[in-house]
Amino acid sequence: MSTPSRRSALGISGTQKQALRIWAQSQNPRPSQSQCSAWFERTYGRNLSQSTISTILSKKFDHLDAGPASTLRRQLAPQWPLLETPLCEWLASQEAGLMPPADTIIAKAREIWNQIPEYQTLALPHFSNGWLNRFKKRYAAQLHDRQDGVPSPTPQNGRKETRALKTLCGEFPEDDIYNMDETGLFWRKPPFSASPAQNQLTTNRENSRICIMLCTNSTGSDRLPLWVIGHTPMPEALQRANLKAMDCHWRYHRQAWLTQSIMQEWLLFFYDNIGERRVLLLLDNHPDHQAAVEATPPPPNVHIQLFPTQTRTSDEQQPINLGISQTLKHYYRRQWLAYIVAGRELPQNPVHMMSLYHTISWATRSWRHDVANAIIYRAFRRSSLMDPQIEFITAPKSPDLTSLYGTATRNNPDGRTVISLENFIHPVDEDFEGGLNVVGFVVEGEPTLQELDDAIVSIPPEQLVPPAVDAVIGIQTAIRYLVHQPWITATDLQGLERIERMINRLAIEERRQAHVGGFD
Repeated sequence: MSTPSRRSALGISGTQKQALRIWAQSQNPRPSQSQCSAWFERTYGRNLSQSTISTILSKKFDHLDAGPASTLRRQLAPQWPLLETPLCEWLASQEAGLMPPADTIIAKAREIWNQIPEYQTLALPHFSNGWLNRFKKRYAAQLHDRQDGVPSPTPQNGRKETRALKTLCGEFPEDDIYNMDETGLFWRKPPFSASPAQNQLTTNRENSRICIMLCTNSTGSDRLPLWVIGHTPMPEALQRANLKAMDCHWRYHRQAWLTQSIMQEWLLFFYDNIGERRVLLLLDNHPDHQAAVEATPPPPNVHIQLFPTQTRTSDEQQPINLGISQTLKHYYRRQWLAYIVAGRELPQNPVHMMSLYHTISWATRSWRHDVANAIIYRAFRRSSLMDPQIEFITAPKSPDLTSLYGTATRNNPDGRTVISLENFIHPVDEDFEGGLNVVGFVVEGEPTLQELDDAIVSIPPEQLVPPAVDAVIGIQTAIRYLVHQPWITATDLQGLERIERMINRLAIEERRQAHVGGFD
């Protein structure tokens, strides 16, 4: 029985080859192939064979030493070409301009697979989220052109605009180059599919989604507070929370996605945050971004650059999309799994007790502490808009969630189907801005806007906000632990003691009010 052919390796862009040649030529003595391979892996996160290194450094690529290089690379070959050709033709026959839901595409892929004689000796693929994303990248652009009748732009125009954008980035210091982009988050999606006994309303509420706006400079030294977009003015769980202290801004829209008005607010916030510094802000060419920039023009010291409309590699140029938002969501889902594990002995389902207070707390802490500067630094250089640094910082890997995921999914009293870890970490359609079918009136099985933002089981306020006396005990416990650590300083302890005294005064006031209330 024949086995499927091995997929070809992901190509190396011209700028990556050029960067390797520049680094190798700058070294004295000339580095070995293994040293070149190690540098390339530190810089781009990929391991190259010595034969590939030898080819890149050969005379075949001497032309890269004399001029600019292309950011284009060879595309990953399809794993099942006999499947993807008819699947693409089916997509092109759908209603113009509309991409079917992920489940529909996967169902059609399975149907086509069963009709291909050459594949009948092979097991039916899982058709994972990774496969679907790669398929969309290969065919989405050409499908758009075929459906709208728009001719494909010439690749040369895209390359020229990319080179111009890279030149523009070279005019600003690293700390003064920013990127902002929005990303979706299924904030309480469990690691299980819906159970047969579960009503559609509960299923839809479990799949609630918010939008998060991320912005940082290229070194990670200036990360702007997260802007979170939900469906309602203020969810119940956030009404008593100090969002400013949590370094977060809440906005809302019925589709829980970025709009022109929200983008205009954010731009004014960005201008105020920057002050008088001369900076470059990179944005994708989404219509709401363009309209907001036109309606809220930047001050003279802020240069806003939209990614070229004609380029096919805009996703590859957006630093936020090259590991930053993914890392944030990876750490968020680690907290989510830990919450599920911690609540498995409680009478209530932890998925139903989950609230946006937890989401904001975990997301903001991960943004401040877990997304390392090296992750951000590498993402901006993977975009090919900035030259790699010779002494590159190795970015830490995201934690392995396999063990925690196994613990969380073993507690499954309803016997629900466990989804794969990959599809839990990278859910399909999480960033699809038109994915929610929210209407202005109640339909059976459709949650209201408020239900999408609130916990499925209402949480009493006293469970969200612990009494002051508990907070005092917690700080006293921390102080007792820290005084036995050799690395603690007097300043650290004094800061905790000040907070302890402040909260203790609140605890005394709480007891006094409770005493008075008892007499009443």
